[in-house]
Amino acid sequence: MKKLFFLGLVAGMVLLLSSTAHANMLINSSFENPMTNNADPENWWGLRQFPEISDVELKTSTAEKHTGNQSGRISILTSPTSGNKNTWAGWGQEVEIGGNQDISASVWLKSTARNGANPKLQLEFKNSDGAQIAKTFVTAPTGTFDWTQLALPAGFKTPDGTAIVLANLLVEKNLSSNTGTFYWDDAQLDTAAVPEPASLLLLGSGLVGIFGLRRKK
Repeated sequence: MKKLFFLGLVAGMVLLLSSTAHANMLINSSFENPMTNNADPENWWGLRQFPEISDVELKTSTAEKHTGNQSGRISILTSPTSGNKNTWAGWGQEVEIGGNQDISASVWLKSTARNGANPKLQLEFKNSDGAQIAKTFVTAPTGTFDWTQLALPAGFKTPDGTAIVLANLLVEKNLSSNTGTFYWDDAQLDTAAVPEPASLLLLGSGLVGIFGLRRKK
């Protein structure tokens, strides 16, 4: 009997840990699939105000990566002094997440040749009709920097009424002369799963059994 109780405890703990583990909801989060210049990487879409203006370059890079074989690269070039210009560019991906849920979001970022352009991880929260109800963002350090993780603060919850979360990897520029190259890798958008009742029941049974055996002794 004692052996069975211990087996029940171990099984319950394993199921509990597996049911509460975080799972990345972003697909192609490390940009491992090759892409041509200014084409959208698989499962992401490009975010540009004026795709026809050549002051932004979106592609992958094998020269710089945090893990794996490559990263996503956003190069911000000098804009025209007149006419249309891109004041922001990046990639976005939508996932279905409900309201009042614990989430974590992060991405690894490296910058080179930075001159005023501002990268950030941005999350937009939309209702079931697709209307934005809130947004939040994490900005990068100033200047150039090696691989650095941008992450939401711990304990962040989605707003009430959320049905969709849009994860954006963005670079903004305020002046035509702002430039910079930014490498993105290992993006994460996670939710914390609720423990399954069966896992809790099995864990509880094992604990009760152990306490019972101790009392008999």
